[in-house]
Amino acid sequence: MSEPEKKSDVVRRLVREQDYRSALRIVKGFRLGISRDDLDAMRLAYECMVNPGFYRQLGRDPAAEIKRGIGVLVRLYGSEGR
Repeated sequence: MSEPEKKSDVVRRLVREQDYRSALRIVKGFRLGISRDDLDAMRLAYECMVNPGFYRQLGRDPAAEIKRGIGVLVRLYGSEGR
């Protein structure tokens, strides 16, 4: 019987598939092994994806925040070596 896929492995697979929204939805709940700044960037990216109007009202640029968060996601989970 095979072991269930770890969440971090699911995130790596989703990043390979370029399904960033799903990957960010999972990773925003992670607590260990990620710096506060990186985690905040990924959480904000996901929130900007699901509610861009709200963040525009707050004076944020949702597209820029999403790009930044995806950059962090790919840096942390885009390589097979991690």
